[in-house]
Amino acid sequence: MVSRREVVLGGLLTIGWLATPCGCCAAASARETRGCILSDEDADKFLAAESKPAPTDHVNPTFVSSGDRDLDYAVAQTLSRLTDVWNVLPGFAWFDDYSGPNAFFTPRKFFDRADGSVIFGRRQLARCLKDKDAPDAAIAATCAHEFGHVTQYKRGLHRQLLEGQPTSKRLELHADFLAGYFAGLRKRERPDFPATVFANTRYNRGDFNSTAKSHHGTPDERAGACVKGFEAGFRDRCSPGEALQVGLRYVQTL
Repeated sequence: MVSRREVVLGGLLTIGWLATPCGCCAAASARETRGCILSDEDADKFLAAESKPAPTDHVNPTFVSSGDRDLDYAVAQTLSRLTDVWNVLPGFAWFDDYSGPNAFFTPRKFFDRADGSVIFGRRQLARCLKDKDAPDAAIAATCAHEFGHVTQYKRGLHRQLLEGQPTSKRLELHADFLAGYFAGLRKRERPDFPATVFANTRYNRGDFNSTAKSHHGTPDERAGACVKGFEAGFRDRCSPGEALQVGLRYVQTL
């Protein structure tokens, strides 16, 4: 079992600005990808092809501090809670998403963490910080979605979600469901937790590119999956294992 202390201390050591751009949405414009899980090879290709300027070492890119210790600590606390829920431990870093706001998960172990890496763009961060209701919850919603992908990958669910599907919609909506589930747990812990921000961020990230492999779901589908996940966590009090299966059954109907 991964301890909260381990992820908080480790998270603070690995959170930083990655001076090379890459990501799920930007990647989709360059080639057809399957959602915001990038393979080791694809992660390296994006680091190599889209760098500005090009890094000298694509396998071990240089990370620097964000310059905001309070933000780093707050994000590390969210990562700690997500680790407790899903029992996963990816590395985490910021990067320069100059091609457009995005974030992604890759099994590539940039930080020598067992469960790959979650990479969060600076422009994505700036967009979250503009949320007029609760910018901290908007950041948490994106982290929770990406940790959903970490969990899918660790348990082999990504194959099941993609099998026979022309797009990554089910994969992405399942991650939205898991993000909503996390919001439901937080609402139980803290009644004033702004859980609606999670659904709002998912709605705002929806798309209508239904024939693209990288299709994440329409705004209504994304918000709906998040709400269903919230209900599983808050109202139905599902365990994490139960939530994974409830989410699978839900997205298979879409």
